[in-house]
Amino acid sequence: MEKIENSASVILAAGKGTRMKSGLNKLLHEISGNPLMKYIADTVIEAGIEKNIIVIGKNGDELRKELGVEFEYAVQEEPLGTGHALICAKEHLKGFTGDLCVFVGDAPFLTAEIIKNLIKKHRDINADATLITTIFPKTPPYGRILRDTTGKILRIVEAKDATRDELKIREVNTSHYCFKADIVLPLLSEINNDNVQKEYYLTDIIEILVNHKRKVDNLLVKDYHIVLGINNREDLATALKIMYQQKNKYFMNSGVTIIDPGSTYIDNSVKIDVDTIIYPFTFIEKNSIIGSGCVIGPFVKITNSLIEENCQIQYASIDNSTLAKGSVFGPFANLKEGKIQKNNKAPFIPR
Repeated sequence: MEKIENSASVILAAGKGTRMKSGLNKLLHEISGNPLMKYIADTVIEAGIEKNIIVIGKNGDELRKELGVEFEYAVQEEPLGTGHALICAKEHLKGFTGDLCVFVGDAPFLTAEIIKNLIKKHRDINADATLITTIFPKTPPYGRILRDTTGKILRIVEAKDATRDELKIREVNTSHYCFKADIVLPLLSEINNDNVQKEYYLTDIIEILVNHKRKVDNLLVKDYHIVLGINNREDLATALKIMYQQKNKYFMNSGVTIIDPGSTYIDNSVKIDVDTIIYPFTFIEKNSIIGSGCVIGPFVKITNSLIEENCQIQYASIDNSTLAKGSVFGPFANLKEGKIQKNNKAPFIPR
């Protein structure tokens, strides 16, 4: 993987995620087999950013454990807003004068290609700040991009602070940025909390940069799905549906028959070999591996298991187990932490 020289990222992951209404950190909620936070964390590594920092809350040990030692961690003791979160990362950026990308942690569809395009445009036009924007068919409660009559970006207004006319603006901020670090970091002290939320918004840095006659531009992402954020359970379900669709399409293009993609749910971590047929209402999860020539379903759930080639499974649940080549399993059977030997038929096991 080629590194992007003189680049750093800060991923903001300290928010409470109150709209998720959960005792679990929002970014630890699973989506297609992985914690939500893992997607953007993996993407910044894939993009080749040299130095990567994650801002976690004071109870962020689970995130730190999940994401590992490839990252530096800054702690935001109190959730005072996204601007304050970036201030909390300044200690890790001492002496850094390159291009600083800032991302939010709930962005499972953001790609390494988009990140590279963001940094490339930022450098090509010699901007002080470049932000990713998009246009939704139905505008969500995201910050609106305010421009002057020439199209120049003036500021971002958060939806909760916007007027009725400002809410009609369809171009929105996605909370992903690229800054010249030596320009933006000293100006963070000018952000105040004079807003409805009484928080220090990172979005305010755009107006501050404009007032300082700094160059601000944007990268418009036409496919709004790429920059979808996850704020509540409805968003989580929407994102999960998209991921299942993408994964099913991948497998069908790779030689797997899926009878009904709309009722088949396969995690991103799953591997399936060619000429396997999957019937409706099948769930395959958690690093499961399915060999070639299998017939899976209907009504099957497979979790963290190895299914060797030419197996037949229907109306069954298999968890942390192995089915040897040619095995027939089900109907109406459970297997947990076990192994079915070659050609053995599974006995009936009541649920």
